[in-house]
Amino acid sequence: MVNPALKDNALRANFPALRQQVYGKPLVYLDSAASSLKPQCVVDCLANYYAHEHSNVHRGVHYLSQRATDRYEAARKSLAQFIGARSENSIIFTRGTTEAINLVAATYGRKYIQPGDEILTTVMEHHSNLVPWQLLAKERHVQLRVLDVSLTGTISIDTLVRQMNPRTRLIALGHVSNSLGTVHPVEDIIAEAHKRNIAVLLDGAQGLPHLPLDMQTLDCDFYCASSHKAYGPTGVGFLYGKEELLQDLPPWHGGGDMIEEVHRTSSTWAEVPHKFEAGTPNIAGVIGMAAAVDYLENIGMEVLRKKEEALLNYAHEEIMTVSGLKIVGTASEKAGVLSFLLEGHHPYDVGYALDQAGIAVRTGHHCAMPLMEYFGIPGTVRASFGAYNTKEDIDALVARLHEIVEGASRNTFPPVADAATNGRFLPEESIEDRKAALLEDLALFDDADGRREYLIELGENLPDMDASLKTEANRIHGCLAMVWLDSTVHGDQIYFEADSDALITRGMIALLIRLMDGQTPETILETDLFSLVHDIGLPSLITARRKNGLNRMIERIQKEASLSEAV
Repeated sequence: MVNPALKDNALRANFPALRQQVYGKPLVYLDSAASSLKPQCVVDCLANYYAHEHSNVHRGVHYLSQRATDRYEAARKSLAQFIGARSENSIIFTRGTTEAINLVAATYGRKYIQPGDEILTTVMEHHSNLVPWQLLAKERHVQLRVLDVSLTGTISIDTLVRQMNPRTRLIALGHVSNSLGTVHPVEDIIAEAHKRNIAVLLDGAQGLPHLPLDMQTLDCDFYCASSHKAYGPTGVGFLYGKEELLQDLPPWHGGGDMIEEVHRTSSTWAEVPHKFEAGTPNIAGVIGMAAAVDYLENIGMEVLRKKEEALLNYAHEEIMTVSGLKIVGTASEKAGVLSFLLEGHHPYDVGYALDQAGIAVRTGHHCAMPLMEYFGIPGTVRASFGAYNTKEDIDALVARLHEIVEGASRNTFPPVADAATNGRFLPEESIEDRKAALLEDLALFDDADGRREYLIELGENLPDMDASLKTEANRIHGCLAMVWLDSTVHGDQIYFEADSDALITRGMIALLIRLMDGQTPETILETDLFSLVHDIGLPSLITARRKNGLNRMIERIQKEASLSEAV
């Protein structure tokens, strides 16, 4: 009999964020791989700590400091037990997975990896498990070997073993792929590596929230994970390392609490784990992470894994009823992630349309750009699951995808361009005239959602760019989507052609062209374009990351105008 506390409704009731609506619809949260929602017990733990228990740890003799220290170190012991570590001394608190990996690169890497040595990793790693090794390889003149994976998103153990050689010092591998959900056969890989005296680091950011863990059985040398993906606070995580390895490594950061004695020109270090924890730590975060661990233990990781497997299987079956949909990552062993593409729709546009229905997903490369490049795709739409997700969430996702395919997600608005002028204003209209006209159009909509739809329709009305112009030279780098822009000069006026593979981005470049097309280069250079788009309200309609892309588009238009003026 299923424990009533583990039923869907009971689990969902633990998460206050799910009580809200988004755009008038119940929130469907399918972005746990980016960061999970927090149960009320974790929220209460953090509030109680700051209200009643706060003090610095390890340093004070007064009551509050002693109590905070006890809670902090009890959290270390609780986490060690949760992941099956032999000793709590193997647990080093960090800001998260990224810092944990960088810590290993800066200590183990610099001590044991010498010029000419090799580090093995794969093309499907999160940037956090790739960039630190790139930096180390450059600094230490080490060869970083990035291995391909199958088109299903799996690693061939035989291929990996064949790449191991006497110069291989470390294998850095994700336990679970954040972009595809693949659960890698890490036990077998670790065993093969250890036969050859090769150390193994696992990026466990996606392993911790989804899989039962036992470090003694797993036998990896290092395991790195974050709290915020496992129902705990942001800004905290841990590095597990075999204690004998940690004892042998030098400290990374210098400061208070990691020392034994400090003299004028030399210091000695505290024992592990404190040797690696300089300065005042994230005390509340650590205690909150322990509360999240207690929450997961009460559910039971095996129970949670079985629930998630059933949900993932259901999602795979239902989502394949959507016409033109392709799942990216079809390994037989997966956890928590369903990535896909929808034919004829850029991932960003799909994500936007889902968001309008209150469904939160992640779109883009998911900090796995080499993998997306290897697959030859711009990114994916990623639905990722947590303890609180249900079949009803999947049903809502699939129903909305059917609507997108059928075109029901589009609204009908007044025409945004005059077909007789191919979407362009007359050259004699000033930039200020065009700005005023755009503001009049935008004033027709009561909210930001309507204005975003207007922006998308601008993109739909943008004339297609000839394929011959979609060159690397015409590409605007720094945008989330692919964007191209070319210019020509007729008389003293400059005209632009542009395109993008994402509608929302296409709308942004279309708006800029409506303002600038047919103006003189001098006029464009004399205009503060950044203030102009701010006055129109464009930055308020897009995400922070798309604002960077918008800035790159403006800079490119300015560059084209500057080059034309020089000619």
